[in-house]
Amino acid sequence: LARAHRPEPSVVALPMTTTRKNVRIAGSVALATAAAVAAISSTPLRAFVVSPAGTSTLAKSLAEASVNSIASHVVPEVSRGSTAAGFGAAFVCVGVIATRVGAVRNQRRNYCRNRSVNVSAASEKDEAGKFMHAEEVSKLTNSVPLVFDNVAIAKILPHRYPFLLVDKVVSFEPGKRAVGVKNVTANEPQFTGHFPDLPIMPGVLMVEAMAQLGGIVCLQAPISDGKGQFFFAGIDGVKFRRPVVPGDTLVMEMELDKWKPKYGVAKMKGKAYVNGQLAVQVDSFTFAMVPEKKEEP
Repeated sequence: LARAHRPEPSVVALPMTTTRKNVRIAGSVALATAAAVAAISSTPLRAFVVSPAGTSTLAKSLAEASVNSIASHVVPEVSRGSTAAGFGAAFVCVGVIATRVGAVRNQRRNYCRNRSVNVSAASEKDEAGKFMHAEEVSKLTNSVPLVFDNVAIAKILPHRYPFLLVDKVVSFEPGKRAVGVKNVTANEPQFTGHFPDLPIMPGVLMVEAMAQLGGIVCLQAPISDGKGQFFFAGIDGVKFRRPVVPGDTLVMEMELDKWKPKYGVAKMKGKAYVNGQLAVQVDSFTFAMVPEKKEEP
């Protein structure tokens, strides 16, 4: 602080710990201190994240993103010698950081709460905390019908492991709509790199699973005879509402909006849910059906 008129940028080292709670607390204090030093010294804010081996790449990326956001939007630069303005900017930084940390904590708390097992027996006050045996848990899905199992689905769709993403169909209305299930498991190959520290099902695979469910509708009567090729031709209005992780059951619904047999084009819409919460919403799928070429004599 004594060298307030030094021309080079202020450099503040932010120690990073591996625990998430300590990262949030230490990061808030360090960023506020960095903002105050940069503002009072009348130089642009620059911060470097110093982390020990073992700190996740995600934590470092979040810290760097926070620093860059504050540096570019909150304290771009303060005129030289303006101590009062510097302190004012520092307090703004503290407020912004506290607000962001609070929002992240609330979001994480709500997500963890919603990730708990949602069963009707546990929702009652007198049953809260009651241990449920395997037979009781298994009976919760006893009323869910089975229309097509994975063997029947493999006879309709050309996809195979590891890209067959519909495990079963539980509701089906020929030529109109279907409800299918994708069980998300930790041993699926995409979780090896997406992401090693935080496995999340890629959005493109969720959309692909919904498209395959649409194929089950379109590759059967009365839409087609199942012969030929069924291609994904377009998509519009995709919204991802919540992350889908290993252990989740993705329940998807696809509905046919338009079918133009002359051109072999189908328009569909769909939604997918986890524990009753909307996870993915797609306003419009476009599919192209190419009939099987007949061999000329």
